Amino acid sequence: MVHGGPGRAGGGEEMGGIRGVMHYMQRTAIQASPDLMTGITGGWVAGAQTLEKDRHPFRMRFAELEIGHTLWTKSRQVTLEDIEHFAEFTGDTFYAHMDEEAAKANPFFPGRVAHGYLILSFAAGLFVDPAPGPVLANYGLDNLRFMKPVSPGDSLKVRLTAKTKTRRNDEYGEVRWDVAVVNQDGEQVAGYELLTMNAM
Repeated sequence: MVHGGPGRAGGGEEMGGIRGVMHYMQRTAIQASPDLMTGITGGWVAGAQTLEKDRHPFRMRFAELEIGHTLWTKSRQVTLEDIEHFAEFTGDTFYAHMDEEAAKANPFFPGRVAHGYLILSFAAGLFVDPAPGPVLANYGLDNLRFMKPVSPGDSLKVRLTAKTKTRRNDEYGEVRWDVAVVNQDGEQVAGYELLTMNAM
């Protein structure tokens, strides 16, 4: 492998370790329908078919849960009182949440809007099954984005879809969930990947 060191044997390039390996690899792109991509990769891709069942996915053990298993939650309205309570409770009194005139002067907001983290909290409250069960822990979020402001009076609901599963040991495995938060018009306002550890 190419390897540069103090003697500049590799032309001054430090190509040891993983960088040296990547130097000899190529990247390949696959183009296909969402359903075909799901079949090829083994992970659910947005737009692919989903599996909607009567049973809440958080009540299923790792081995039972199928990729694509989806839950649509009920709706919850966001009120101005919710926004003000969240601001005072957390200390996040950013003007976009508390000052109507200043928020309207911002090109991103139509007026006072809900906190992004309030949206996440409400989303969790909509999809979490509170009883002890196969979901052992939530240990993070990946790729969080806020796509559209949420105003007082808007309603939110969540689509939770099992995206990938990775076995960790004989006791539990990691489940990556695709989470889409949508408003009353079906527009996505937030999206992220939730990571949980689920009992086998």
